[in-house]
Amino acid sequence: MREFYDGIAFRTNVVAKKASLGLQHALERFEVTPEQWSVLNVVDQKAPISQRHVADFAEKDAPTVNRIIDVLVRKNLMTKMVDEKDRRITLLSLSIEGKQKVQLIRNVVEETCAHFYQGISDVELATYLDILARIENNLE
Repeated sequence: MREFYDGIAFRTNVVAKKASLGLQHALERFEVTPEQWSVLNVVDQKAPISQRHVADFAEKDAPTVNRIIDVLVRKNLMTKMVDEKDRRITLLSLSIEGKQKVQLIRNVVEETCAHFYQGISDVELATYLDILARIENNLE
């Protein structure tokens, strides 16, 4: 049974690496990494949002998110402003350039994912997602 479980873990790792690399290649023309995309995507959907909440939604640690945000601000894709209600909190939003780039990236990400999941039905993908969620729950 151990070989069976090892095989599942190995295949899962290989597929995750290939998917990440495929996404990385798709994003290269935008000069954005998959990690930066995950932060841009969260900010696009939730803005204005605090850095702490970005880390929670992106499922990344705070120092990593802070470094990514600094890069995105330098690239003029994101803006920071102090929360008027609580001056200790910095709120993030996309810049105009960021909004434009996010829409272009989203289209490419959707095309890339459609290629990844080609030949797999929505029902199969829902089952796969359910299984992944249960495995993740077991890991916590």
